[in-house]
Parts: sequence; structure tokens; C-alpha cells
Amino acid sequence: MRLPIRVRLTAWYVLFLVAILVALGAFIVVKLRSDLASAIDRDIRASAGAIGQSYHNEGLSGFNETSALALRRSGSVAQVLDPHGHVIASYGGDIAQDPMLESPLRIGAFARAGKLLTVNLGDSGLPFRVVATPVARHGNVELVVVGESLQDVNEAVRKIVVLLLIAGPIALAAAAIAGWLLVRNALIPVDRMRKKAEQIGIDRLHERLTAPNPSDEIGQLAATLNAMLDRLEAGVVARRRLVADASHELRTPLAAMRAELDVSILDEQRTPAERAALQSVREDVDRMSRTVDNMMTLALADEGRLELRREPVDLDQVVRTAIEPLLALAAAKGVELRVGGEAGTVTGDSGRLAQALTNLVENAIKFTPAGGAIDVRLWREVREVGVTVRDNGIGIPADAVEHVFDRFYRADPSRSRASGGSGLGLAICYEVASSHGGRVWVQSDEGTGSAFSIALPAIAQPQLPAPPAVADAR
Repeated sequence: MRLPIRVRLTAWYVLFLVAILVALGAFIVVKLRSDLASAIDRDIRASAGAIGQSYHNEGLSGFNETSALALRRSGSVAQVLDPHGHVIASYGGDIAQDPMLESPLRIGAFARAGKLLTVNLGDSGLPFRVVATPVARHGNVELVVVGESLQDVNEAVRKIVVLLLIAGPIALAAAAIAGWLLVRNALIPVDRMRKKAEQIGIDRLHERLTAPNPSDEIGQLAATLNAMLDRLEAGVVARRRLVADASHELRTPLAAMRAELDVSILDEQRTPAERAALQSVREDVDRMSRTVDNMMTLALADEGRLELRREPVDLDQVVRTAIEPLLALAAAKGVELRVGGEAGTVTGDSGRLAQALTNLVENAIKFTPAGGAIDVRLWREVREVGVTVRDNGIGIPADAVEHVFDRFYRADPSRSRASGGSGLGLAICYEVASSHGGRVWVQSDEGTGSAFSIALPAIAQPQLPAPPAVADAR
């Protein structure tokens, strides 16, 4: 699973910081150890030279005096060894009582003066940094060995490592929190753009995305998306204009064709076969006229010019007006059409509401088999008044329920074509309900029927004043 971008950016930031801290910590530890060891090396070289010179000139007294002056650090030792490794003189405690150089190292020191060595001394094997200088005394070549403990160096390095181990995780945690906050703040404009983009639908294409800084990458992204919205809006406007213009231009010739067909059908010289053919064409023209009217209604709704004559409307009367022309169609198909329920009053356009209800009932008749029944039930609640059209027809597949109110959508294209459906009736219902501040929805089980409902805001009933209190005359 891909992690969110803010988590990935924070993780990469922390990993990069871990690499930097590890490299920096290692450099500090190595550099500190090197610097401290170099300081010890310089000190013991200088001390060995001074002690060796004093021993050469003054003997044991010079060795002791110079050792006391030169070796002031804790853990500093010095001794004089003869060629056989015996300790002639020592300074610095018990560690200096034993030879600080083993035989191989001692022989090498006689051959190579001033060589720095790291050895372990004492019973506990403490690390020391030592240097040996050959000194001639009374014709004998002896070895002056000076050493200094590395324990302080190791302790200082250990403390630094402990501090890094303690401070490192704290610094990483603080950096991770800071990185998270920085990434979150950087992505706030993106999240704001995302939420705005979710709100922009086909009916809100005029809205645009905004960014705090139009010059940065996020601002350029917003500009690119706005340019895309410009193109989409231009395409949608052009399509709506085409639909509106085509619908408007088709209405007049269709009306003329309908009138000419009516005159031809009434011509007494027509044979029954000719009248049947003309009647069939007349039905096709009616169906085309209804489609054009629906397209015109939708075009007006898209442009915000769907005029509504708002007045108090008895919903029961609207229902009866809508289904009266459909009684013959239902009877011809053998479908029973029943009306009932509790009527209510709404504010709206009775013509548009009747158009929407006609579409719902006609749709139910088309998809209800012979012998079925359609119940048109009015209902009223506290805030809503509505109508539910329930049939026991073929139902709607589950994957098609959410699309039934889309324009030109037909769950079964072949069946809809056979029955003359254009896929606009339910879209008209949706637009009419929305324009009245209401809603429309469907509940359906495939094979058992569907129930389409329209709900509209109810007119608030005026509250009657309470009757005046009657004084007790007793």
C-alpha cells in the first residue's frame, strides 16, 4: 500500500537526517580521539626529550626532578631501562616499576629512537601511549621511556558517544515533528485545491481553483487545472447551446408535421392501410416532440432559465392531472393504476410538477408487465410532502440504480429503444425536483419492482392563536 505523500516526505527527511547525524557523529568521535591522541603524543615527545637530556646530564637526580616537572598529568609515568630490560629508575607509581616495553619493542626502540607505541600496562591492562628515547650514560646506552594513560581520552570519547546516543534520537524526533509540520503546511494548499475540485461539478464549472503563490509549483498546478476547467466549461457550454438551439429549431417543423399528419389522417379518401401508416408516423412524431421538449427543458435548466410559476399547489390535484392522460395507456397494456395516500400542499409550478410525475408514471407503465399494478401514493411528513410511484415490474439492476437519473442513460438500451424511451424522463424529474428545492430517489430490487419518490418542502402551517382564557364567574 502506498503511504501518503506527507508520510513519505517525512520519512525521507528523517532518513536523510539520520545519515547526516551518523556521519557527523562518527566524524566528531574520530576527530576528537585523533586530536586528544595527538596532544598526548606531543606532550610525551617533549617530556621524553627533556627527561632524557636531564638524565644524560645529571643522572637519577635530574631524571626525578625533570619527571616531576614535565609529567604533571594524572596517569603519566617514566622509567629508565638498561639494555637487558631492567628498571634502573622510575616515576609515576606502581605501573612504572615494571618494564613498559617488552623485549621486541625494546630492541626496536634502541634501533629507532622516538617511535610512538600503544601498550597495555598494569594488572588491568590499561592502554598507554609511550615513547622511548635512547640515552648514553657513562658509556652505556640506556632507554628512557615516557608514557601517558589513554584512559582520559577513552572516557572523553565515551561521554561524547553517550551524548550523541541520547541527543540523537531526541533531535531526530524533533526533526520528524518539524518535518511533518512543514510538509503538512506545504500541502495545505494542495488539500484545499483537492476539496475545491471535489465541489466543482458539471453545474459549477465557472468556479476556479486558487493557490497562495501563483508563481510556485502549486500555483502553476492550479493554473494548469484552471486552464483545463476553462476548456471543459467551453465544451459544456457549446454542447448545451447546441442542444438548446437544436431543440428550439426542431419544435416548429415537428408541429407542422403533426398538423399535416392530422389533416391527412382525416382525409376521407385515405384507405385504412394509409391511415394506419400515417397514424404510426403521427405516433413517432409525438414521441420525437416529447424528446425535443425534454431536451429543451434540460437546456433551460442548465442555463438557469427554467422558469417556475411558484404558487400554492395541491399535490393531489397535480397527481390526478398527470396520470389522467396515462389511464388509457395503462389499460391498453393491462396494468392497474391506483392512486391513494394523504395529500399535501407545496409551493411550486404545477405544470412542471405534473411533467415530472407524468414521466415517473409513464416509466412505470413501460416496465410493468401485463397484469401488474402501479401504486401512486401521496404522503406527508413534518417538513416534506411527496409522491411515491411503486410498480411490480422488472426492477433495476443494482449497478444501474445510481445512474438512472443521468441523461440519456438506459439500464437496458434495447428494451428502452423498443418502448420508445429516450433516457431523459428521469433526468427531467431530477431537474424539476431540484429546482423546487426538493429531491428524488429510487429503491429497486431487480425482478420485483421499483419505487420512485419525489419529495418537496412542505408549506409551514400557520399556528392558530390560543383561545383567550375565560374568567371563572363563580
